[in-house]
Amino acid sequence: MAKLITKKEYRKRRLRYQIAAGLVDFLVTVACAALVLMCVTLLIELVAWLKSDVPVSFGEFFTIGERVLHMNGG
Repeated sequence: MAKLITKKEYRKRRLRYQIAAGLVDFLVTVACAALVLMCVTLLIELVAWLKSDVPVSFGEFFTIGERVLHMNGG
């Protein structure tokens, strides 16, 4: 036989679930904010790395371009 619950018990149980749902929402929001901060930090690091790596990676192409411009009077 199913157990019957009173309105008071129902409200108390519902309040507990609402509190738990609110806490979970808060924790998910905090975790997402931390994830966004981590992604922004990684993007900043990537841009800094690219700025320092472009002259090294494409240095030979820049040298060739400078020679071509210098030989053609540019």
